[in-house]
Amino acid sequence: MIDNSALLALGASLSWVFSQLYGHKPALYYGSLQFNRIRMIIASILLIGMIWLTGNDWQIASDAWGWIIASGIIGIGLGDYFLFIAMERLGPRRTGVLFAINAPVAAFLAWLLLSETLTFNIVFAIIVGFSGIVLAVIYGSPRANIHDWEVTKSPLWIGVGAGLLAALGQAAGVLCLRPVMEQGADPLQASLIRVVAAGIFLWAILLFQKKKTLTWKIPPLSVSWHVIANGFFGLSFGLVLFLKALETGQVAKVSMLVAISPVLMLPFIWFQTKKVPAMGAWLGAILVVVSSWIIIQ
Repeated sequence: MIDNSALLALGASLSWVFSQLYGHKPALYYGSLQFNRIRMIIASILLIGMIWLTGNDWQIASDAWGWIIASGIIGIGLGDYFLFIAMERLGPRRTGVLFAINAPVAAFLAWLLLSETLTFNIVFAIIVGFSGIVLAVIYGSPRANIHDWEVTKSPLWIGVGAGLLAALGQAAGVLCLRPVMEQGADPLQASLIRVVAAGIFLWAILLFQKKKTLTWKIPPLSVSWHVIANGFFGLSFGLVLFLKALETGQVAKVSMLVAISPVLMLPFIWFQTKKVPAMGAWLGAILVVVSSWIIIQ
């Protein structure tokens, strides 16, 4: 029988696929840092509305605030900042495989620092799943594809380095949250604290930023609704599903299921670019399905 944490993690993964798809255009328009500042404001407003609709009393324990704030700054403030730098330079497809590294990293850190058990099945599933993600992303699009989602910017080492730092930030952020969510913290309220902390951090960086001309630049409607959709799927709805999964799910399992988003993105890239993914991509997708099946058992 599939446990709820697995379903919630898969739901978060799908939600973050939409977040990445809707994040590419605003990231190119604003630049990664400015876009992240704006999406924090949008996500905070959305989360406040969701908390108001649920009508729950405030229930975040005082000793949990520090961990949630640290998770927000590391996982969202720094992690997402580097993620969108990578996306600007490598595109959403290639960025996906670098970001997926957060799953094995999070699993290792949870075993090392939180004493979570890593069974043979979990380790095997992570190896199979990560291999599948690598195959799916590397062979996800023919070389002849010149769609703007496939364009890269030199030097590539900046994009690759940013993707790896984003993955490390995500893994560390998850590690901070696991004990808090295990104690029963409200996922909506924890998400709001996390997003606000990340937003304050990113806006504070503006004081040290030389070029400030884009701060209040009003985007066209074609970009504006992408910003709102990205804030909803990435930092509101998707984040709440992710935190809910961490209440009962192991870090290794939840992180691996969430990391399959690059494979879930393949059909959307196929539709957008009108290019059929290569055989290697389908093989990678099959490996990811096998890995997910092993994890949710």
